[in-house]
Amino acid sequence: MDKRHTINTRIGPVVVEPGKTIRFPRGLIGFEHLREFVLVDYKPGTPFHFLQSLENLGMGMMLADPFPFLPKYEIRLGVAEERILKVRSIRDLVILVSVTVPKGNPEGSTLNLAGPLCVNVQERLGLQAPQVDLSCPSRVLLRDLGGTERCLANS
Repeated sequence: MDKRHTINTRIGPVVVEPGKTIRFPRGLIGFEHLREFVLVDYKPGTPFHFLQSLENLGMGMMLADPFPFLPKYEIRLGVAEERILKVRSIRDLVILVSVTVPKGNPEGSTLNLAGPLCVNVQERLGLQAPQVDLSCPSRVLLRDLGGTERCLANS
């Protein structure tokens, strides 16, 4: 898209600025056919974001910066993944994890740590990078974190 435009999403209207889209060359797990997304702040000043597909406006997902909750959270990227993302510096990367909010039970919301999304903000490229050797459980309950680095939910 060359012009600024507004799309209607599950969280309301979102303004898409030219040059602010993120391309996921491999799509996302379960949505491999979707490649173009926009990342918006869910509530400015919080670690929560919303990743909205530009190809299927019915597909969007809540994401979070995991580091305010889990400062020691680590991921590993392989050489192939770094090439896809065109990583030149670790500072180019933003790491986000999906947030599951059970319908009618927001207290059961979890951070899903096993499939982080990595975004090279300079290149506007994204990649979901499944992790097989986590030092934390694959999911953690947000209510159990409380700003600490505890990993309490089932893995």
